[in-house]
Formats: sequence, structure tokens, C-alpha cells
Amino acid sequence: MEKEKLPIEKDVDLELEYKIYRIYDILKKKIKTILISLVILLIIFAGYYYKKELDLQKKIKASVELTKISQLISDNKLAEAEKEIGNFEKNYKDTDYYKVVLAYKILLKRESNLEDLESVKQISNLLETDISSGFKEYLSYLSYKNGDLKTSKDYLKSIDSKSYNYLSSQIISAFILKKEGNYEEARKILEMVKNNQNYRYLSLLAKESL
Repeated sequence: MEKEKLPIEKDVDLELEYKIYRIYDILKKKIKTILISLVILLIIFAGYYYKKELDLQKKIKASVELTKISQLISDNKLAEAEKEIGNFEKNYKDTDYYKVVLAYKILLKRESNLEDLESVKQISNLLETDISSGFKEYLSYLSYKNGDLKTSKDYLKSIDSKSYNYLSSQIISAFILKKEGNYEEARKILEMVKNNQNYRYLSLLAKESL
């Protein structure tokens, strides 16, 4: 014979049953909304993975194109390399490899004794490492060379004493001060660089510039 449940147990069962039916009624009323939400989520996830796959394929193709450019430069086929760089910019400019391609563009311009100021600006903005300070120094030098002393000084402001190229950037700073007629400050900077024996080339350059 089945043992009769205590009143409190019966109340608990009724309360649980009531809650279940209540949840069921809520779900039944909102089933369309729930299904639509699930479909939207599935579409979002499918789109995300599809885009991820497309991005991967694009990176692979960009890598192959970059290898081709490297080989052409290595073989001294500079005109062909420049053409391929143009194709890369049309198709793969939004990939990480574009930083390398910009560096190749600057290199090719240097080979032709030309300055690619725009490419240097782009790569300086794209780089987030300490290497970017080297490009900022180069931009400062180009601005100085073109007579734009204010812009040249602005680029140098972002290169502090912790940067690997601080001393070389200070030489440009001294050149700017000389142009401005501030010979005493220029001399102090050049003396400081000259007395630093860790970089003999810069030391000699500073000595010759005094």
C-alpha cells in the first residue's frame, strides 16, 4: 500500500506543478520570439565563422603575394616588384602584411633616390611597437630636409630618452637648432652625443657636426 504523503509534501508538489505550467504558458506565448532569436543567433554565428574563414583565405593569398614581391626585389626586378605592390594595395591593404609592403615601397623609392613621405607616414601610424619611432625619426629628417622645421620638431617630440634611436634623433634636433640660429643649444646636444661612447658612429657624426 502506497504511503500517503504528508500535507506539506502535497503542497510542495502542487507549487512545483504550478510553476512548471506557468513557465510552459510563458514559453508558449513567446515561442515565436524565442525561435526568431535562436535563428538570428545562428545566422550571426554562421556569419562570424564564414567571415573568419574568408579572412584566413585572404591572409594566405596575401602571404603568397608578399613572397612574390620579396622574390622580385631579391632578383632585382624592381619594376615588376613595384607593379605587384600596386596589386597588393588593391586587394590586401587591410591585412597585417601591408606593413611589410609599405616598407618595400619605401625601399624601392630609396633605390630610385626618391622619398616616399606618404608611405613612411602610413607605416608609422600602423606600427605600435618601438620600431615606429625609427620611422618618426625618418619623417623628421625628411621634413627637415624639405625646410619644414616645425613639423620636423613635432615628430621628434614623440621620441623620448627610452627609445632606441634617441641619440640619433637628437642629432637632427641639433641640426634644427642650428638652422634656427640657436648654436649654443645645438652645441650642447652634439657634445652630449659625442661623449656617449656606446654608439661610436653617432659619436663621430656629432663630433664632425660641432
